[in-house]
Amino acid sequence: MESIKSFMKTIEEVGEEECQDCGNVYKLYQTPRGITGACKPCEDAKFKKEMNLPTVEEYRTSKEINFIHSFERVTSDLRKATVNSYKPNQDETTQKIAKQTAIDFITGFDGLKSLVFSGSPGLGKSHLAYAIAKAIRNKGYKVLYIKSTDLLERIRGTYSEHSNVTEERIFKMINDLDLLVLDDIGSEYVKSNEFGYESWASDVLYKVFDMRLEKATVCTTNYSESELEAKYGNNGPRIIDRMMDLAAPIRLEGESYRRKERF
Repeated sequence: MESIKSFMKTIEEVGEEECQDCGNVYKLYQTPRGITGACKPCEDAKFKKEMNLPTVEEYRTSKEINFIHSFERVTSDLRKATVNSYKPNQDETTQKIAKQTAIDFITGFDGLKSLVFSGSPGLGKSHLAYAIAKAIRNKGYKVLYIKSTDLLERIRGTYSEHSNVTEERIFKMINDLDLLVLDDIGSEYVKSNEFGYESWASDVLYKVFDMRLEKATVCTTNYSESELEAKYGNNGPRIIDRMMDLAAPIRLEGESYRRKERF
């Protein structure tokens, strides 16, 4: 201990120096080995890098991404879906247009424009929607692919006293996404009240689309515009108006792929 005390007595503050990397000013000391000093923020950052420790921002981003991914439930037939693996029927121009539109959306993604794929079941709308989600995510964007029924179920689950996630947190996530892919719009159960107006489900969908105005969204639906408006009652026109904001409508036609495989 005496040697340490003796060593400390030989250290004397002799000035200051500005870090050439960050501009922080740190103290210089005269020691038996000469004048020395170090920028603590830069040294801490260097240590974290050497130890491969995440920064605070990286940690927050990782938590956010994990939270987003916790909402996804992807069926086995979609997991390997890519735009290139989508095979349009050679007799169906609408399917070829849908594929090219998906390619153009990915290559020119700007976080503003949206897409709405509509048509009968089994034409590959979900395939293209999930393929777009994967491609945009691989570019480093925050993306959520989710069926509309699953989203409503997760929001409804926040009303339980045992839930560790709040409704506000889910809506904040939706608002902050670079891309929301909402699959199978219209499949959710919408119950009218005694006055014939829309239910809680359409209120939630209206809020989702309202907060996604001028933010990229990809939707799929088996319904036509008029059918969705009728389904959602008083909220119908407002939901459709917001869903179509800066969106290109793509109507697919043809025979169901699933039906072909089944018979």
